[in-house]
Amino acid sequence: MSSFFRKRLWKGLFLLVLLSFLLPEFSLATGNPGLKVRRVGVIAYADPFLKSYEGLRVGLQNEGYKLDEDIVFKVHSVDGNTAKVAQLVREFSADKVDLIYTVTTSVTQAVKACISENRIDIPVVFTVVADPVGSRIVTSLRHPGANITGISHVSKELLPQRLLVFKKAFPKIKRVAVFFDPDEEVSKSSFDQRYIHQAAQDSGVTMVVSHVHNQQELQDVCQKFTAADIDSIFMLPDALSVASFKVFLQMSQRLKIPFMVIDNMLLQRGGVMGYSPDFFAVGVQAASVVEQVFKGVPPGDIAVQNPEKVKLVVSLKEVRKLGLEVSEEVLLQADEVLR
Repeated sequence: MSSFFRKRLWKGLFLLVLLSFLLPEFSLATGNPGLKVRRVGVIAYADPFLKSYEGLRVGLQNEGYKLDEDIVFKVHSVDGNTAKVAQLVREFSADKVDLIYTVTTSVTQAVKACISENRIDIPVVFTVVADPVGSRIVTSLRHPGANITGISHVSKELLPQRLLVFKKAFPKIKRVAVFFDPDEEVSKSSFDQRYIHQAAQDSGVTMVVSHVHNQQELQDVCQKFTAADIDSIFMLPDALSVASFKVFLQMSQRLKIPFMVIDNMLLQRGGVMGYSPDFFAVGVQAASVVEQVFKGVPPGDIAVQNPEKVKLVVSLKEVRKLGLEVSEEVLLQADEVLR
């Protein structure tokens, strides 16, 4: 190679390196020249909720991002302990993440509180939030305000339909066990809504209510129940319940009673049926919201979305395992039957 071409080559490399330092939108680390490497901090209430993050990854791939090149993640599950959230937010701030992605109401509330108290300017996109307005996470669904938006899980709105279809699927049930943390405002308000009580009355069932504050209390209550006390289990939109899913499943199998889950994706682990959006699909949907934020749209100007689809799923495999029968009408109505 002649000295002339060697000089041109070195000059070109020098300019390339110089550009990477001077222009924040130019990065040698990304597969797309001109696209800034984005950093996203993820906080989920417990491991089952990480399905939402997995959906987000797929959604961002669909938006054209190369994972771990154009966009990198710092992922944490707090295992039901929201006291850990504030420290994680401070770490994200020190690491200069571009966005915080939250999963569940309680985690999102803790993130918002920390950001407000410490004046941290990081946009937040949430998922699996049962009631964004009622939980005071956003001002309104159309105009969330502040620096936060996301996907509602419409859990409260679906409660009456879920209870009615549960009774239709298993007509003999009469004593339905429900559990929630009375100190968790969204869980409490979900149960306090008159329409869930009206649905119970219309269905001819009695709700056997247990107030539990942590996983140990929930486990202790479940171990005491007998088939004479309850004949079915109905999950409310309560993060503690999802974190304690295994306890419900064990009780269902021990008493041979039907267990309706709060989210369809949980049916992979057990339960007889679900009627909901699912964590993964909501995560995929949230990617379009994240993309808008990356493009510079203030989160407070992005309307909170509802899930794009709600599905009725029946696990015929679990029904048979418990020695139960499910109504043929509900099987025909189901969007999906797990065999």
